[in-house]
Amino acid sequence: MAVLLAAVALACALPALPARAVGLAQLYDEALANDAQLQSARAALAANSEELPLARAKLLPQLSASLNASRQNTDFGGGFPASYGNSHGYVLSLTQPLIHVDSWYGYAQGKLAVDAAQASFAQARQDLIVRLGEAYFNALAAQDSVAIARSQKASIAQQLEQARRSFEVGNTTITDTNEAQAKYDQAISQEIAAQNDLAVKLAALQQIVGHPVEHVDGLAAGTPLPPPVPADINQWVDAATDANYQVVSKQIALDSAQRETSKARSGHLPTVDLVASRSRSSLGSAGAGNFGGFGSGANSPAAGTPPLAAGFGGLGSYTSSAIGVQVTIPLFAGGATQSRVRQTLALEDQASADLDTARRNAALSARQAFLGVVSGLAQVRALQTAEQSARTSLESNLLGYQVGVRINIDVLNAQDQLFSARRDLAKARYDTLINSLKLKAATASLTDQDVLRLSALLSPVDDGSLTALPQAPTVPHPGAAAKGAAGKSGRHTMPNVTAPR
Repeated sequence: MAVLLAAVALACALPALPARAVGLAQLYDEALANDAQLQSARAALAANSEELPLARAKLLPQLSASLNASRQNTDFGGGFPASYGNSHGYVLSLTQPLIHVDSWYGYAQGKLAVDAAQASFAQARQDLIVRLGEAYFNALAAQDSVAIARSQKASIAQQLEQARRSFEVGNTTITDTNEAQAKYDQAISQEIAAQNDLAVKLAALQQIVGHPVEHVDGLAAGTPLPPPVPADINQWVDAATDANYQVVSKQIALDSAQRETSKARSGHLPTVDLVASRSRSSLGSAGAGNFGGFGSGANSPAAGTPPLAAGFGGLGSYTSSAIGVQVTIPLFAGGATQSRVRQTLALEDQASADLDTARRNAALSARQAFLGVVSGLAQVRALQTAEQSARTSLESNLLGYQVGVRINIDVLNAQDQLFSARRDLAKARYDTLINSLKLKAATASLTDQDVLRLSALLSPVDDGSLTALPQAPTVPHPGAAAKGAAGKSGRHTMPNVTAPR
């Protein structure tokens, strides 16, 4: 008995010493800095934003330079002496595209790539809010389940102790004690399962914010849940089919596919470029044995060198410059251009189908979220009534147990009904808030302000409404009168049976 009383005292004391609670707004700030998925989306935005400069570069001048240096050995034959020496030079080339239709379509695709990257990052920001909201309220629901399980276990322990005392004085049968013991053992199992579920839910929250979380703020007492505004589901569906980020991304993909088709067709068109070049080469003299003087005249032909070979020694250095317009006309590419056009047309059809799918999915998501909010509000109202009814039922059973018209199992069942109603009510409130986030995300209207408004509904103070139990009026137990009326009430004492310790 002493061990049981100690367990009850410990169970009652545990909820009174919670870890420091963390609010939704604080966790959101930390998630913005630490969430791995958002960091990946931010890096993807930076990478895909370079598509525009890459496409623009194909329309700008292209300047290149090349240097060359070589050593030459020349054998003229026919009596001419062999010559050797060094030469070097450089070439500067400038190309300015004038008419490149495919590059202009590529430039338009670069702009679309930046728009798509921005839409994807905005989608990632919204996804973070929804993921954080789901993880937060799932953890809060698990946190409530642990508190309810502990309170329920403590309450059953009191009922068990009371049943044992009543049996010892002969007021009840051993059945009440056994039923209370079975309920108590079940409550221990439920508490263990609730603690495990809470650990899992907090781990999911840690994955987003990047650090362990031990306790989260709960909804403030009597907090009204905001209804969807506007209240017309069709307006939400219409907004989702136009503004949803998935729809926007697929629309951009379709536009890019159309330009890719136009770019493929431009493979039949000529290209026009402005080209300019300047080159300079330095050659050694071709005298016998050496032309390493690079035209400086330092090396003189050897005696007996034929006049033709001697004349090569004056080559020296020369510079060449050119500027003009270059027109390239594609004639035949083996059928590659026609094949590319057919391929891009098929990809365009695919992008169009993907856009239609995205619009349907957005409409479905908006409908589901809207109905989830509306039905959630109705369910909350119904469960509030159910919770009040369960409270009244428990009070009645407690009073009936005091006067001997109810048995212990009736009280325990009434407690189960009350705690289940409270657990369902809390879960319905959290699900309604999560659906409100999903509804705004479906229409691309979910912002940081929504997180702040939702955080304002939370409070670190526990009002104890989940774990509080009603107290029945204290009335004298019938005692001996109950013994005399045992045949009428169905209660029989069993003095020869020992209660389990």
